[in-house]
Amino acid sequence: MISRKVTTTISQVAKILSDKQRIALFAHTNPDGDTVGSCVALCLALRKLGKVAALFCDTDMDETLSQFTQGERFTKTFSGKYDLLVAVDCGDTNRLGEFGGMYARFSETMTIDHHGGEHFSKYNCILPYASTCQIIYELLRELGVELNKTIATSLFVGLCTDTGNFMHSSTDSACYAMAADLCKYGVDNERIARAFFKDLSLSKTKLIGRVISRIRTYYDDQIALLYVTKGDLAEFGLDFHATTGIVQYAINVDCAKIGICMTEYSPNVYKVSMRGKDFSVREICQEFGGGGHTFASACMISGFLEDVIEKIVRIVGFYL
Repeated sequence: MISRKVTTTISQVAKILSDKQRIALFAHTNPDGDTVGSCVALCLALRKLGKVAALFCDTDMDETLSQFTQGERFTKTFSGKYDLLVAVDCGDTNRLGEFGGMYARFSETMTIDHHGGEHFSKYNCILPYASTCQIIYELLRELGVELNKTIATSLFVGLCTDTGNFMHSSTDSACYAMAADLCKYGVDNERIARAFFKDLSLSKTKLIGRVISRIRTYYDDQIALLYVTKGDLAEFGLDFHATTGIVQYAINVDCAKIGICMTEYSPNVYKVSMRGKDFSVREICQEFGGGGHTFASACMISGFLEDVIEKIVRIVGFYL
């Protein structure tokens, strides 16, 4: 049986990657800026070292994120022969989606992540950083890879998005030092911030207005809850990706300790995103089979809308 408990340092990761020639990199399902930025930066760096590197993800990314793949293509179907499979920014095999089963059966696997999740690979480099891109940044220095604008931009996308444009509590001096260094390579930080945190289509603006208009609060307004149905998305001509970030409008309520956004992913199946204001939500999401960060986690729950809301509010109430 393959050991899944080997904890690996950045130096050891660099040595392992140096010894491999063909490497497959996996972004997590429903990818965000950190998994995409980390994958692309590492892929480009490995190619600079003369390696064969390929990118895989089982789901499409939204229009905003697709602008920052640096022209690289993520493949939905696994093909080719590889010496090592690397799960990037993934807390468990479920986050690999359709690739999870195949990945679990492969002998040479590696996790590079910052969520503090399971040790599900042969080699596991899991560090409590604000973003996985910070790990990749240090790894590239260990590998002796010289950064360029393309790689630096990919790293900045992950750092910027996972720190909430440097506003989350996880943002520390190391984040600012890394950002300052990346900007030396010509990173357009204003374009990245505008794309992910400012610009909204008219359709998404209307969706947000609809969702906010029916916000619900519970337990003396300590919980603020929003929900998005498939009907809402269809009405405004949007897809699931358009709901990214909407949970922020719930946690931004000044008296809320916990912000929740439920999005109907498929009929009667809801993705539940939670944010905590100095309040851990990871354990709550873990009760539903999910996980994530201490103050930003998610899970999937099946059921009718009101039943799911009742279940979530009841469980969250136990933690207040």
